[in-house]
Amino acid sequence: MPRYPTTPLWLKLSVSVLLLAATTWWVLDRTDRAGNERRLSAIASEIAGRAVKVHCPGPVARVFGGSTAEGWVKFDAAGKPADETKLQKTSCAELDALAEGRRAKELECTARARILCGRRGSELALAVDVVTHEALHMSGIRDEAATECASLSRMATTAQQLGATAQQGAALARGQFTEAYPQMGEVYRGPDCREPTLP
Repeated sequence: MPRYPTTPLWLKLSVSVLLLAATTWWVLDRTDRAGNERRLSAIASEIAGRAVKVHCPGPVARVFGGSTAEGWVKFDAAGKPADETKLQKTSCAELDALAEGRRAKELECTARARILCGRRGSELALAVDVVTHEALHMSGIRDEAATECASLSRMATTAQQLGATAQQGAALARGQFTEAYPQMGEVYRGPDCREPTLP
């Protein structure tokens, strides 16, 4: 009777370890993402004045997905907004980091210097603006300029709900207004939008 080679034990163990590690990582990623989505959905629902959901991309979408918009809300033909928004990976990651206390350095720097500190400070301010902006769309505001101006006024409160102090939240909003707002497309800018005040 012919003997066929068997799979070496070291290879079986290696594959088992890899599968276990991948499964564990997937479960932890899903749990963290679900917690972030629940937290953001609660904040967005308060802003929208109704129950809405915020979705963050999973591992596959984070690698292969992508859009030029950090967030979006669909409106139907009658102008009614959807009950959900989808955010991109950077905004979701920054909002999660803020809520978990991993942006203390950027918040302290922004509040002290009254400018957005570095790339991460800018990404953090944008993320807070994005979730606030999309929640306002879900409240029924469709016009982009009106939505963005309202978002700049409201984003300090959103930042506080995610763990920033009142001064830090206001500094983020002011930084977003003075540094990012002038660079946005004309559709997002209105002549009557005023700079958020610092406490």
